[in-house]
Amino acid sequence: MRIRVLPLVLALIFVPLFLVTACRSSGADGLTVTIVVDGTSRVMTVTDAVTVNDVLRRAGVTLGELDRVNPPGYSRITDGMTITIVRVVEETVVVEESIPFERRTTLNDGLPAGETRLLQAGVNGVAEVTYRITYEDGVEVARSEIRRVLITPPQDEVVMIGSQGELPTVTVNGTLAYISGGNAWIMRQNSANRRPLTLDGGVDGRVFELSPDGRQLLFTRTLTEASAESGGLVTAVPPTESAGDNEPFNALWVIFDTTDPESKPIRLDLFNILYAAWVPGAERTIIYSTAEPRPSFPGWQANNDLWRAQLSVNGAAVQRKLLLEPSSGGVYGWYGTLFALSPDGITLAWAQPDAVGVLRPVYEEEEGEADSSPTPAGPTLLPDSYAREVLVSFAPRNAYDFVWVPTLAWSPDGQLIATMTHGPPLGSEAPEDSPVFNLSILNPYQGYGLDLVDLVGMWANPQFSPARTSDEPTFDVSIAYLQAIDPLDSVVSRYRLVVMDRDGSNQRVVFPPEDEPGLQPQVFAWSPDGRQIALIHQKNLYLVDVVTGLAQQLTGDGLSSNPRWRP
Repeated sequence: MRIRVLPLVLALIFVPLFLVTACRSSGADGLTVTIVVDGTSRVMTVTDAVTVNDVLRRAGVTLGELDRVNPPGYSRITDGMTITIVRVVEETVVVEESIPFERRTTLNDGLPAGETRLLQAGVNGVAEVTYRITYEDGVEVARSEIRRVLITPPQDEVVMIGSQGELPTVTVNGTLAYISGGNAWIMRQNSANRRPLTLDGGVDGRVFELSPDGRQLLFTRTLTEASAESGGLVTAVPPTESAGDNEPFNALWVIFDTTDPESKPIRLDLFNILYAAWVPGAERTIIYSTAEPRPSFPGWQANNDLWRAQLSVNGAAVQRKLLLEPSSGGVYGWYGTLFALSPDGITLAWAQPDAVGVLRPVYEEEEGEADSSPTPAGPTLLPDSYAREVLVSFAPRNAYDFVWVPTLAWSPDGQLIATMTHGPPLGSEAPEDSPVFNLSILNPYQGYGLDLVDLVGMWANPQFSPARTSDEPTFDVSIAYLQAIDPLDSVVSRYRLVVMDRDGSNQRVVFPPEDEPGLQPQVFAWSPDGRQIALIHQKNLYLVDVVTGLAQQLTGDGLSSNPRWRP
C-alpha cells in the first residue's frame, strides 16, 4: 500500500513543476507587438506585459484625454498584435460668416401682368459663429456649431411682380386701405392709383386702422427680424417693459402720412397689442389694449386693459395713461376684450364672449371725486379713466376650437351699438351649444336693447353706414350685415351681404347673386358717402353698390383682406 502511494505523490509534485518550467521556456523569447502612433510604426518584443496598457507604458507612449486606443487598453496582448493610437484633439474657433439674403416676390396689381420691379436690393448679413472642431491625427473630422451671434441681419431682395389683369379702372371716393400678401396697400381716387405702404410682409391684421381723415394708418405686424430691422424702415426705441420668458408676438406700427410716398412705416415702442384705434379729434393720440405672450393657444394671455398714449414724430408712445385696470375678463377672458370707440372719441363699447357693454368716461374733479357723464353729449376733454357697465349678457359659445366674440359698431350719431348676441337654445342642447345668433341693437344711454334680426349667424358683423346727409344724420342711415346661408350651422356657413334700414325694415340681399357662392366671414367697410361697400370675394377686393347691387372687382391677386375706408 505504501509502495503504491509513493509514485502518486511524486507525480503530483513533479508534473506541475514541469509545466511551469515548460511555460517559462516557451515565453523566453517574448511576444511581438506593433505600435502605430503619431504617424510611425514601432515593433517591440515584450516578455512580462499582460495588457495593452502595460505595453504602452513600457513603450513610453502618453495618451491624451480624448485619444482612442484600438484594441482597448484593458485587452490582453497576443503575439503579433497591432496596437493603434488615434490622437484626438478638440478646439474652439470663432469666425465671421456671411448670411445669404433671401429673394422674396410679391404680387402687385398696380403693374402689368408679368412685369417685375426691384423694390429692395438684397444685402448679405454677418454672423459671429463659434464652432467646436474635432481633429483625428491632425485631420478635421467633425465641426459643430455651439453659438451664433447675429451682427448684421441680411436684407431680403424684394421683387414685385405685376399681376394687373384686364380689370377696368374704378372710381374710389376717399382713401381705401387693405392688406394684400401681408403688406398694407392704399387706393385713392381710382383703383389704378394704388401703392404698397409696406414691402416686407408681416402685417397680421389684428390692428389695421385708418385715422378719421384717412391720412394715418395704425397696424400690427408679427415681430420678426425682417419686419423690425430690414427694408430701411425706421424703428423706435426697444420697449422698456420686459416681455417675460416669451418673445413678443407682435408690435404696433404707424404711418403718419399715407398721402406722402416718402412716409415710412415706424415701429412704435408698443408690443403684444390686441386692440388699438385712433382717438378722433386728438392729435396723434391712440388707445390700445395689451396681452402677455404665451406658448399655448392662442399665443397670448389678454390683460383686458385699456391705455391711452400720444405718438411722437419718431414713434415713441408718450404720456401713457392707464384708463382701465387689467382684469381676468370673465369667461374665456384670456382671449381678450374687443373695444369700439364711439364717434366722439369719448365712450367705448366692449364685447366679451358672454357680454356686451360700455365704458363710461370718468373725470377726476378737483375735490378728488369722480364724475361719470350719463349722456353722449358729455365733456370734450379726454377722460381720466372708465367705469365698466354691462348692457346685455348671454351664454358664451363653447370654445371647442376657437373663441367667439361679437363685433361692435356705433351709429354715426353715437346713440346706438350694433352687435350680435348668442340666443337661447332651440331644443334640448346646452345654452353654450345653441346655434342661435341674433343681430341686436343696444342703446347705452336709454338702457334698452332689442334683437333686430333673428338667426343671422355668428359672423354677421353688422355695420352702420355713414350718414348720407348732414341734415338728417340720425335717420338717413342703413345697416349692412352678413346673413348666414345656413344660420343653424353658421360657424362653417357662407354668407350673403344684406342691407336694411335703420329700424330693420326693407331688408334686401345685395351681394353675391343667388347663383354664386356666398361670402366667407369677414369685416367689410362702408364708403364715406354710404353708397358702396368694400368687401372680399374669392380673396379679391370688390366694391358693391348697395342700391343697384353692381359689384366691381378691384384686385386680382387673390391675396386681399381687411378693407378700411375713410374720407
